[in-house]
Order: sequence, then structure tokens, then C-alpha cells
Amino acid sequence: MLSVIIIAKNEQELIRGCLESVKWADEIVVVDNGSDDKTAEIAQKYTSKVFKIDGLDFGQLRNNAIEKTEGDWVLYVDADERVLAPLKDELIEITKSSSKSAYAVSRKNIIFGQEVSYGPYKKDWMIRLFKRKDFETWVGAVHEYGKFKGELGYTKNYFLHLTHRNIDHFIKKSLEWSKIDAKLRLEAGHPKMVKWRFVRIFLSELYTQGVLRKGFFSGTVGIIDSILQVFFFYMTYVRLWELQQPKPLDEVYKDIDQKLVENDFKYK
Repeated sequence: MLSVIIIAKNEQELIRGCLESVKWADEIVVVDNGSDDKTAEIAQKYTSKVFKIDGLDFGQLRNNAIEKTEGDWVLYVDADERVLAPLKDELIEITKSSSKSAYAVSRKNIIFGQEVSYGPYKKDWMIRLFKRKDFETWVGAVHEYGKFKGELGYTKNYFLHLTHRNIDHFIKKSLEWSKIDAKLRLEAGHPKMVKWRFVRIFLSELYTQGVLRKGFFSGTVGIIDSILQVFFFYMTYVRLWELQQPKPLDEVYKDIDQKLVENDFKYK
């Protein structure tokens, strides 16, 4: 028996296509992570197992979701991923006879409407299929990974990943993920962010994304994506700098307003 888990937030535009691509599975579990659109309503047309859970990080959500499944095998699929027909057939065969404990599935990525295969997108492997009895836990608040006992296999076929659908989509996700990344760096005791660190981070990440990962040599979409990845990375450190300040910035502005009122709006 194969259970599919989908964790989604505000994915009403894409959740239907994802569910259609996995409706052949024995069981579908959808975890709605605080949507304020019709994500849950659409999911309920495909499965009775739709759970609204908010306030947990990505690793916790994945761990919570697997507890709600009954299958011998569990496949995690994101709302912007599609299980194509060849992968479907392969997964069915794996769950019938494989002795391995988990499988990594590669992804073919569509970014800003174009298929890309450079740098990090060339071999985009994600460990997503687990034999339930060998699964241990998901680790990490973001960029999480699953731990398991036993041998890892690799599928021959791939997900289709419909990511970076437009600039709004990229910015919204970056805003969410950068908050988590910044908080984790703060908790890990990251050195205080000062001006030279901002310059070094910007230049090193620009080199990493554009040159090492070959984004600058991969056409218009490659250049756009590389610069946006730098922006996301840089934004994480700006948030970290904010968290390191002795007083939250919203309180600083409230204090300024209060002093203006007290001084009859005479500044300094």
C-alpha cells in the first residue's frame, strides 16, 4: 500500500494538478499549512484526509503527516510537483518488490516557464519515498531531510517541478524561508553582521550562483534566477542583522513617534 503526502499552503492554483497526478495512490494525505485560499476545499474533493495544521516548521509538518498515513510505503510530493506517468509505473513496481528502504527521486525543473538543467538543477535529487518500517524522522526546520535505516535507491524517472512561476511567487516564498533561515542562524550563534560581512556575502554568493552554478551562462532565465537566488540569500542576512539589534525595529519607530508627540514634533 502506497500513501502520498502533500503539504501545501495557499496552493489553490496548483494543488488540483498535483492531486490528479497521484490519484492512483492507495491513500492521499494533505496537510494544509495555514492556507487562506481554497487549497483545503479543492483537496477535499480527492481525499477525506485533509488536515489543517499551522505553526510548525517543515520538518515537523512532514513528521506529523506521516503519523496520519497507513501505507507500507510513503511518498512525499509538493504541490508544485507532478508524478509523471513513467514515474507512477516505476513507483508501483518499487512498492511491490523492492528491498531498499528509501528512494531519491530526481526533478525536472520548469523555472519562469522554461525547462532548465544547469548547475543545481542538473541533478536535483530529493529523497521522498520511504518504506515505513525503516523510516526514522525528518530533520530540519527548512531544507529538511528524512532519516531512515537501510539502503537508498534511485528512481529512473522523475518529478516535473513547476517552480518559480513568476516574480511574485518567488518573492513570497523567499520572504517566508528567509525568516526561518535567519532565526536558525541566530540560534546557532552566527557572528554579528557588520558592513564588511554584507559585502563579502553578496560577492561570494553572486560568484557561486552565477559562475560556479553556471547561471550566468545559461540564458536569460539562468541570469534571472541566479540574481534572485542572491537576493534571497542576502535577504536572510539582512533579517539576521535585524534580529541581532538590541531593540526590534518596530519598537524603534514607535519610540521615535512617541518622542515626536512629546516634543510637539520637533526633531532633535
